[in-house]
Amino acid sequence: ASVNYGYSQIRQPTGPYLHTTLLLDVIAGRKDPKCLKSGQALVDNTIVTSDLRLCSAYVVQNGILMGTLTVRENLAFSANLRLSRKEYSSADKKMRVDSVIQELGLKDCADTKIGTMFLRGVSGGEKKRCSIGMELITSPSLLFLDEPTTGLDANTANAIIELLQKLSKKGKTVIFSIHQPRYSIFSQFDHLTLMNKGEIIYAGAANKAITYFEDLGYKCEPFNNPADFFLDVTNRTVLPQIHNNQSDKCSSSEEMEENENPLAVIYRQSPHFLKVKDRLSQISDGLEVTKGDRVGYATPFYYQLMLVSGRTVRNIWRNPQTSYAQLFLNIFFGILVGLIYYQIPHTLPEALQNRTGAFFFLVINMVFGNLSAVELFISERVLFIHENSSGFYCTSVYFLSKVFADLIPNRILPVFIFSAILYFMMGLKPDVEAFFLYCLTMSMVSLSAVSLAFLVSASVGSFAMANILIALPYVLMMVFGGFLVNLNSMLSWMSWLKWASIFRYGYNALAINELKDQVFTSNYTSVRGDMYLDHQEIDHSTWGFWQNQVALTGIMCVCLILAYVQLRRINRWK
Repeated sequence: ASVNYGYSQIRQPTGPYLHTTLLLDVIAGRKDPKCLKSGQALVDNTIVTSDLRLCSAYVVQNGILMGTLTVRENLAFSANLRLSRKEYSSADKKMRVDSVIQELGLKDCADTKIGTMFLRGVSGGEKKRCSIGMELITSPSLLFLDEPTTGLDANTANAIIELLQKLSKKGKTVIFSIHQPRYSIFSQFDHLTLMNKGEIIYAGAANKAITYFEDLGYKCEPFNNPADFFLDVTNRTVLPQIHNNQSDKCSSSEEMEENENPLAVIYRQSPHFLKVKDRLSQISDGLEVTKGDRVGYATPFYYQLMLVSGRTVRNIWRNPQTSYAQLFLNIFFGILVGLIYYQIPHTLPEALQNRTGAFFFLVINMVFGNLSAVELFISERVLFIHENSSGFYCTSVYFLSKVFADLIPNRILPVFIFSAILYFMMGLKPDVEAFFLYCLTMSMVSLSAVSLAFLVSASVGSFAMANILIALPYVLMMVFGGFLVNLNSMLSWMSWLKWASIFRYGYNALAINELKDQVFTSNYTSVRGDMYLDHQEIDHSTWGFWQNQVALTGIMCVCLILAYVQLRRINRWK
């Protein structure tokens, strides 16, 4: 691959060391080209677009990996998704993984988990090498790296650069940003671009950079690291010793405006810049720039869904906070609530008061128990953006993997166990059909609530904002649930909110399922459950029960669709 780009300025730099990262992101098609004031990036004579992410590799500065997987499992995940099944067999992919592990010196920690805040894992250097290995697994023709030596010891950093140099000698194009490398690393560079305040101050052969600055009057002391020398020049720690014809350039730079960068102005007047500019002009004049063909994913949709869902399930079971703890908590809380409402009698007033109170309490628990779901997309937001931008899988695959692999083990199974414990401890209607309808209602309430939490999680990027946004609709739904306030006494312009209340549909369905055809006694009088339902204006017909299930299903589907839309709307420009 050949990469050509205009030497340009970057708009509004945000930090002293972010300029090269911004330029690297634009060239790699991962940042909006509007960040450049001028210039154009071409790859193989085609304009760089976001599709470049599917046929190139990009290693971010901070390693982004699934912490509950081992080094080998992360590399295998990348290989399985990014290597075509038609060209590579399972044995070939395994050999590629083993080869990368050997090249990066990860053999000793290959079967060690990356680590999370709850699990101890590999060191920072090993995590960095694993991140590089995730991209090298595809043997890309074009490789971008953002400060690949950051966080590594000197020996490991040198080994990484030697590996990148070997790749470049095999015909690969390797472009990376680096800050203050040691001499053994600098000596391996072929082409060097130096940036200061968002502008290029040198671009050319790495072994001619010192000569260029010495011609400007800067003196590199013996045994001084060239990278440290360049840093001193850009920070004005070293001043030029003006001589010969360079005095005119330096004196003219003193007369520039305050916002101009003298080093950048001098470079644009140098033969180095003019030579490169002429070369780029010749390339541009002789070639026809096209947008290029759209690049697809290496693996089919169903295969991506299988792998991503498998990783999601593995992550759940290896994370005790979201698996075992939640299951045991549901069992403990189910027993505790069952003891409070233990064997509700059929005598009034306890029969109706305790049953209706228990139903509304259960709905509250089902809804607010899913507050933790707001962290689902937020905690993995950076991982999703990186992997999706790198061409691992499409957005729909990630979303469906969460729906299938997270909802069933984390939302349905614990709810079923919780509901079963309570049903028999409270002594509700001893009927098989009533039991399963009760479990169905509890599951639908939970799924509706978690779908709303998914929507909020996909819409915002911080836990603080997500907690505020999810708590507000939950509270409003609870008020309009029909138990705390008589809905007929509310203002007409507010009463419509009851149609969007998960609490109302869940409570009505549980009440119909339990109270219909039941008889409750008080001394010599008896009251049918149907009479109570009529008094509460709850339709207890067959459709009256199922319309609540349809409403809960509708809320769930609408929230899930909107959550998927929000995921697709996440800004991929870093």
